[in-house]
Amino acid sequence: MKIHKVIFILIFLVLTTSALSAQGKLELGFHYGPWGLNIIRGAIEDGLGDALEEQLSEKILEDIQEVYPGAEQIAYDQVFSFDSGGHNWGIELRYYPSGYNGSFSLGFSVEKTRMRVAFNDVQVNMLFSEGSTFEGDAESEYWMYPLSFHMSFRWDIVPTSKIRPYITVGFGIATGTALENGEISYAYSGDLYIEGQDPERFENADSKTLKELKEELEDEGEDFVLPSIIPFIQLNLGLKAALTDNLHLLVDAGIWNGLLLRGGLAFRF
Repeated sequence: MKIHKVIFILIFLVLTTSALSAQGKLELGFHYGPWGLNIIRGAIEDGLGDALEEQLSEKILEDIQEVYPGAEQIAYDQVFSFDSGGHNWGIELRYYPSGYNGSFSLGFSVEKTRMRVAFNDVQVNMLFSEGSTFEGDAESEYWMYPLSFHMSFRWDIVPTSKIRPYITVGFGIATGTALENGEISYAYSGDLYIEGQDPERFENADSKTLKELKEELEDEGEDFVLPSIIPFIQLNLGLKAALTDNLHLLVDAGIWNGLLLRGGLAFRF
């Protein structure tokens, strides 16, 4: 059964349960906010740097070997600046089994997240076996736009107060199609220095989806496995303010496969 069908069934069950319960209440919310990975840069930069090195060194070497087939890389060095960004928006339905004055609520949401990871101001230095060197600049980035379905558990602290803090714990799933359609791109330019010759200019740029990259590698006999799902972990703290009895303003921050800050409105009915 497809993920979206499961979510629709769960929402239907929540609505049915609410209709049967005189005490349970529903809340419909809308939210939007920026997303990024910069806060955890230190934990992931080494791994991302290794991936960038593999991508760039292979591309540059291929281009140089078209002109100098005997060139063999013996050293590679790079310096780069990491950046990330994007945004998230979603629609959420929450169920309060003990009524609006209860602390606990169960939520179901549909989310669209735009995720970008980029390497800027990349400085590349390569050394080849015959003593020639390559010095250049490069940049690379990856975009992904997953549509995901989430379940979350929220606890309002002092739920009868006009302004109340809350904590939310949840998880979600997006299909692997988001990975397949994710776009990876790179561009570089630089000079090859060979003793006794003028510097020779090399440059190239390319952009492709991960599905296209996977097909290319498989045609070359290499394995490239894309996960069938993308898991999401949610853990955030927030504040909820009652504008009226039925309309609430929310602001929260926390983990969403990165850092997510967002604000929203929730209507009780």
